[in-house]
Amino acid sequence: MRMQDLVELATSEPPPLRHDADQILASGRRFRRRRRAATGAAAVVVLGVIAAAVAVPALGRQEDPVQLPPAASGPVPATAEPFTFTFGGYRVGKLRVEKPIDVSTAYQLASVYADGLTTNDRAVDPNQPATPKAADLYAYLTVYRAGAYDPSKLAGAQQVTVDGRPGLEVNDQEHGWAARRTLAWQYNTDAWAVINASSDDAAFPSAKDLRDLAAGLRGSAPSVAKVPVTLSYVPAGYQLSEVAMHAMPGLNGIASARDGDYAGLLFSNPGLPTTGLSEPYGGADGDDPPGSFQIFVVPAANSNQPATPGLSCGTGFCNRWVDGVNIQVSSGGRLTDTEMKKILDGVRLGDVKDDRTWTDVTAATP
Repeated sequence: MRMQDLVELATSEPPPLRHDADQILASGRRFRRRRRAATGAAAVVVLGVIAAAVAVPALGRQEDPVQLPPAASGPVPATAEPFTFTFGGYRVGKLRVEKPIDVSTAYQLASVYADGLTTNDRAVDPNQPATPKAADLYAYLTVYRAGAYDPSKLAGAQQVTVDGRPGLEVNDQEHGWAARRTLAWQYNTDAWAVINASSDDAAFPSAKDLRDLAAGLRGSAPSVAKVPVTLSYVPAGYQLSEVAMHAMPGLNGIASARDGDYAGLLFSNPGLPTTGLSEPYGGADGDDPPGSFQIFVVPAANSNQPATPGLSCGTGFCNRWVDGVNIQVSSGGRLTDTEMKKILDGVRLGDVKDDRTWTDVTAATP
């Protein structure tokens, strides 16, 4: 881990994560992800460490035996109504794709987990058998809309075939992972999907494992993303670019998919690109996309911000608390406190515990 990755200015970063320095240094091979903004200047150095090396909770362990329904029989449509999920969770062998939790103007995101993933440590005595331990897997699936993904930007790729369709494959190592694999394939006309998988086990998931998982992708009944809030005000010129259910937007949400957050919305001015993409908005580091602000809806236990009556603001963000729920607008200084408070004043919170009552995001935003 480079020192510049551990210490960075973060006054306008989202608020710090809930992990202490010991936890982070003990798992320092994870990629950097950002969260809600720091409370003040005193948190700057600590946040630089926290954001740089947090352990990803989306690990391939045998701890969560989710039973997923079989995939639908039809292909995933290349286009759909805005902010609509068009595929569901499914399983192939030890690997399973969860139902997507994030949808933008250009793609959908879903976590990928593995059951019973193990690897062997070298024994202290070479004559003794190695001791098995659980290995880590960080993986996710991005399903891009037609024309959104540019496969020519996947450097060092080899041509492969996935379920009879053209694909591209890259195998490398990064940040200490034993294996890091990327598989991109054309799942529909002019539409590509990508699986990114980083593992402590060099042999699993193999290239074949990822091709088999990719071949299992099928469409499901279209479902518009829903959120437990409605908004009455968004600053002029800003438009919704991404929304997440039970997560934060983008790869930050994938990295913390099991944290129990309620929802996240990302607005941008101008709108974010819908063509020529090589990765989700913000990239693997979870950066704020240019010209954007985000709204986070999280339980009190997931916030490091103290609950206070009314509205309160820090550097680049403002908070509102409702019935133990933290609603936050984070803009990194791109919006004034007055604008962020006006957004929060116009938020109406529903039943965060029952997503069947949530509002279609297309109707929840002005």
